[in-house]
Amino acid sequence: MEYKLIVFDLDDTLAVTGEAILRQDTELLKIIEKTGINIAICSGKPVYYLCGFMRQTGLNNAIMVGENGAVTQFGIALPPRKFIFTPHSIEADKEIVFLKKKFDERIPNIWYQPNQVGLTPFPKDEEEFRIIQECIDENKSSIEHLTVYRHADSFDITPSGITKYTGLKQLGEIINVKPEETIAVGDGVNDYPMFDYAGYSVGVHVKQPEAVNINFPTVTEALYHIIEII
Repeated sequence: MEYKLIVFDLDDTLAVTGEAILRQDTELLKIIEKTGINIAICSGKPVYYLCGFMRQTGLNNAIMVGENGAVTQFGIALPPRKFIFTPHSIEADKEIVFLKKKFDERIPNIWYQPNQVGLTPFPKDEEEFRIIQECIDENKSSIEHLTVYRHADSFDITPSGITKYTGLKQLGEIINVKPEETIAVGDGVNDYPMFDYAGYSVGVHVKQPEAVNINFPTVTEALYHIIEII
């Protein structure tokens, strides 16, 4: 199979959460880019964050898919040369505004990730986690167009139907790359939609190895493997 697109999750895949990518891994990414294969990052982080992160790698043509598939940006320049939102309902936008108001009423100083589509609150402690979950549970009938992901440090709240799968599907259609020509690399449950989409999936310390074609303890080993098969 000739692969034309490799998509990486960011946190705890390409780099430890909140840390820079290792120099050795940057050099391996550059080797991959020289083959002409498209390299993309698909993350829950907003694209402007991914843009700043990818600048350090020295890659020339990185593609960023942010907010778990909601927003796609081509290249690291700001403003971007090409920028696309994944279609979603007006009802979902209204429900995000509604839910944020509920959070703000209960937790006035909560910090939100600066998204362009979804809502990502970061609770400071267990009490704030409890309050956010309570708000979500109490208003389930009013947020029927939203999907909620609870993480160790935050909640990702996105329009229903937007996942890393739909983000990659839209990207593949734009750059004319088929799913079977795509490699997905990730570490966690929110990467499973990427694994389902891609023709070949590579895990980085995935807890359920059966979810991927092959699993490695580190991204360095995963990158060496990818270089071998492309």
